[in-house]
Amino acid sequence: MKASLPLLAALSLLLLLPACKVGKATTVAGHEQRWDELPRADKMAYMVDVVEPQMREAFQAHDATRFAEFDCATCHGEGASDGGFAMPNPQLPHLREAGLFKEHRKAHPDMVKFMWKGVEVPMAEMLGKTAGGGGEFNCHSCHIVDDE
Repeated sequence: MKASLPLLAALSLLLLLPACKVGKATTVAGHEQRWDELPRADKMAYMVDVVEPQMREAFQAHDATRFAEFDCATCHGEGASDGGFAMPNPQLPHLREAGLFKEHRKAHPDMVKFMWKGVEVPMAEMLGKTAGGGGEFNCHSCHIVDDE
């Protein structure tokens, strides 16, 4: 059975939505600067007061057992203890971008969906950035991504 052209177009659009740029880059809530312009002390306070509690709630809602102990190290790894907080974090799973992360979508569909919708978009919003493959905050922001 051959699929109709409109059906193929609709399916293609659905598959590409997570890769599209979402939102509008703005300043960080409560600040007059963009994230990259904030002083380190302001970034640290914002992460502790705003980002960590919201992400803890999201991760624990996704998998309460796996993320029962959620703190800065969950995302920043050793960077949380050494004070570097560098991202992307090489301790997080490395991703393969081929086929719009096809390998990961097949092996871990729930986690990929959660990351795209429950982490990427809210993190971008909290940091005043655009989300998605064409945006300022995407998979590359946290994970090492191989181009293979």
